[in-house]
Parts: sequence; structure tokens; C-alpha cells
Amino acid sequence: MTWNVFRSLRQIAPERWRPALWSKAFSSHEAPTDLAASVKLWPSVEPPLGLLVHGDEGASEVDILIEAAIWVWFIEAKYGSDISLGTTTRPDRDQVLRNIDVGSYYAGVRPFYFSLLGISERKSPQGLAKAKAYSNFATVRSALQGHRPDGLANLTAVGTLTWKDLAAVLQVAAESDARADEKEYATRAFEWLDGKGLARDGV
Repeated sequence: MTWNVFRSLRQIAPERWRPALWSKAFSSHEAPTDLAASVKLWPSVEPPLGLLVHGDEGASEVDILIEAAIWVWFIEAKYGSDISLGTTTRPDRDQVLRNIDVGSYYAGVRPFYFSLLGISERKSPQGLAKAKAYSNFATVRSALQGHRPDGLANLTAVGTLTWKDLAAVLQVAAESDARADEKEYATRAFEWLDGKGLARDGV
């Protein structure tokens, strides 16, 4: 599902969908003016070096990485499952916290944004609860202070998205004055989500 939707979005001009998706994830944050961002699926991202001092941790596979020269956005996508609540070496290092930590470190001096993408609170209760808790940056900084002396200064927003949000964005793109091929990509992706019942069912 992630592949079908975000592969389609990669074929559509960013101004047709990125501001709309941004507003659904981060309604209180203005969308970046730099829309020339790449969309990568499942890249491998190394953990912060400070974390390795107290035990090994492998690279994280990020579901969706959207990045521009001046900002970075990680999206963790969930469909029929919830987040993992820990790793082998760190049982309290849940998947949302790990994404925020790794993403903030990867972004460097660029503002960093994180979203959890899911269907509903019933499907991903732990994930949504963690995402809401970590929207309080003090909670994140307290949990990661042992290996992040920078205090995650570039952490800018933590939000949530639903597949219904994605469907709405695709529908707008399909009905816009985009090129015919872009409208076709958007229409197909929307219909695919709608066929799975995700265009109308959200959080």
C-alpha cells in the first residue's frame, strides 16, 4: 500500500499534493516554501553515534523519507499492525521514539518533522498514543538526553496522518488542473485506496 500510494505521488508535481498533505499532518505549521523534495521509500538510516556507546543498534528502515535541502520529513506507515514498543537491546525504545531520534540526527541542521500514518486508533492505539505524547518535545528530549546532548534542537513537529488523509489529497490532485498523466496517477491511487475502504475510514 505504501508503495502504490507514494510511488504515485512521486509522479505528480509536488505543488499538487505536498502542501495539502502537510496541512493534514501539521496544521499549526506553515508548509515549507521549498517544495523540491525527493520521496524515498524504505531507505536505511544509521542511528546517532552517541547511541552506540551503550550498546549496538542497527540501521533503521524508514518507510517514507521526504527531504529537501532545508527540511526533512519521516513518515512511519502502519496498516494492519501497531508500532513495536522496544528493540532487543532497549525494551523501552519504541518505534516512534526511534524514528524521531534517528530522523533528527539524520537531518542535521535542517528542521525535522515526523508523522505516524495509520488507519485508526483501534488499529494502532500504541502508535497514536506515542505520537501524541511526543508532540510534547520535553518528553522526547528527556527520553533521549543520554545520547543526544544537542537536545534535538531541530525537532520541529510531530503529527499523525490517516490513509483517509492520503485519499483526500489524491482526490484533490485528481480533480486539479494537473497534467493528464498526473491526474491519472492520482486517480488510480485514490481508487486503489477507496477499493480497500480506506478513502472513508480514518482515525
